[in-house]
Amino acid sequence: MILRSIIFYVFLSVWTIFMGTICLPYLFIPYPYMQKPINVWISGIFQLLETICNITHEIRGGCNVPEYAVIVASKHQSAFETLALFLCLKKSVFIHKKQLFYIPIFGQYLKKSNMISIDRSAGASAIRKMLKQAKSKISDGYSIIVFPEGTRKKPGEKPDYKTGFIGIYNETNSEILPVAVNSGHCWPKHTFVKKPGHIIIKILKPISSGLKRPDILNRVQSIIEEETNKII
Repeated sequence: MILRSIIFYVFLSVWTIFMGTICLPYLFIPYPYMQKPINVWISGIFQLLETICNITHEIRGGCNVPEYAVIVASKHQSAFETLALFLCLKKSVFIHKKQLFYIPIFGQYLKKSNMISIDRSAGASAIRKMLKQAKSKISDGYSIIVFPEGTRKKPGEKPDYKTGFIGIYNETNSEILPVAVNSGHCWPKHTFVKKPGHIIIKILKPISSGLKRPDILNRVQSIIEEETNKII
């Protein structure tokens, strides 16, 4: 597994540099045109995972994705669901820390992709700016992908859902689309080693808007955790 993982990262680096180079012109045109090359890049990564690491995947519950913009609240066990959700949701953006812009190649395309960045050192003003941007994105038809626990969790690890996403929920008056995953078995936290297996991304039925703060936190956590436990 170690050798396969090393080979995967070598090819991933080559693939990323290649795509980043040939797609440079896309940095100078409107964002919507970037969607296709980004999808090609992600699809290439999934092909490398399958060919080199024997990691396959499936997305269940695609019929639960509504035609309108929602808040996508996903369990977070690896980088895989970050890529998979962006690929399967036609119009979506992430909320990420501003420091990701500084990553060579990746950061430039991330900035061009018009995601919502947040400067954690800016305190309350950063939160207000983020909520304003989130409301604007939802109005423009973009779903917002968030990870309520704020960080990756190992399979079976005790959940720790934060209340940050509730501010977006209240500000945008949007439904929440819960997502369960089991990716941590194949793409474990804190190691570069990839393990053979089958990753499941399970999209669940939307949760209605207008629920009170404690109710929405408990409901999101219970639904995601219950379904995650079923597939791990």
